[in-house]
Amino acid sequence: MMDKEGADPVIAAFYRAALEPPQWSVAMRAFARLAGGDVACCFLKAETGAVPSRGYVTGLDQSAWEDGYRRYYHALDPGYAVLTRGPPGRMHLMQDYFSEQAVARSEYFQDFYLRAGVRYSCSGVVRDNGALTILSAHRAAGQGPYDANTRGQLQRVLDHLPNVFCLRDTAQQAQAHGALAWEALDALPRAILLADACLRLVFMNLAAQRLLAATSPLASVITLHGGKVAVRVSQLQQQLAQRVRQACVGLACHRPAPLYASDADGRPALEIGILPLPVRIGPADGEGASLAMLSLRPLFRSGRRHWPGAAERPCGLTGAEWSLALALADGMEPAEYAQRQGVCMSTVRSQIQAILAKTGTHRSSEIASLFSALEWHAGAQP
Repeated sequence: MMDKEGADPVIAAFYRAALEPPQWSVAMRAFARLAGGDVACCFLKAETGAVPSRGYVTGLDQSAWEDGYRRYYHALDPGYAVLTRGPPGRMHLMQDYFSEQAVARSEYFQDFYLRAGVRYSCSGVVRDNGALTILSAHRAAGQGPYDANTRGQLQRVLDHLPNVFCLRDTAQQAQAHGALAWEALDALPRAILLADACLRLVFMNLAAQRLLAATSPLASVITLHGGKVAVRVSQLQQQLAQRVRQACVGLACHRPAPLYASDADGRPALEIGILPLPVRIGPADGEGASLAMLSLRPLFRSGRRHWPGAAERPCGLTGAEWSLALALADGMEPAEYAQRQGVCMSTVRSQIQAILAKTGTHRSSEIASLFSALEWHAGAQP
């Protein structure tokens, strides 16, 4: 069963591992628990057939696992072809690609994977200095296959991994970074705010400074008043304050999904992720304030862009939901869209309900109004 605390503590553990390398084993164990199993792996594999570099393995005899995989079975790994078939950044459930018959015929599964005591895996790849890093969680047969909810939580972890690697590399290069690698946080492309339990701003990286510049439309969505972080909607401000307090004292959040702040027209404009940061600042004796990391992501930008990947689509929309939202914004009726796509009307209705829930809108016309402000390419999904 998946860890009820959700992905936030796991993501925070990876950020901590970026600053403190001995914590990678802690992060990997947390990732395995999130997946509802005991085994997780993270390793570099530059190209098909290449021997992977040393990585992190938890839940198995690492030396035996690495010896078998690196010596022989890496060249037979059928999952690698799945992971590299499309662009990096997506978690895949291998149970969707390999039937029981395929598993029974595979030397890799029969002589290596199943013999190691694992049966189901959820894996994804990200770029790390030009090479592909594979992040995988594994379950034994008795623990059952993965469900969509677990895959979604593991996807949230994978989405942060490029930033984790960036933080790791910059921290390693920094000559002196005190209790926290401020230089490393400045290097992150994602806007980051660090705040204490009272929402007092402790640090803001360069990306956040640019995002909240006075000329930015988002300056009215999230602001700094008296050294404290604030959003324009009072109800959302209360939710933000509660989530930050929970993160700072180590309490599990019952709703780990990001918060969404709206612009002056009431349209969702900014995604705010709240993560516990298990690093204290203060005297060397360990006393000091625990912090929360606020990860800011603008939802909509003007100007034409390519078809967005999963990490770029606002409000967590799937590719199918994104395509439908753009079609509604272009004035297409749901029935016409269903006919053109060759899908049942009930499927389109379900997708509309999902878009309404994710964007905070209440009817199809509001979806059309929201997405009509964009100038994205609405062509076929690659």
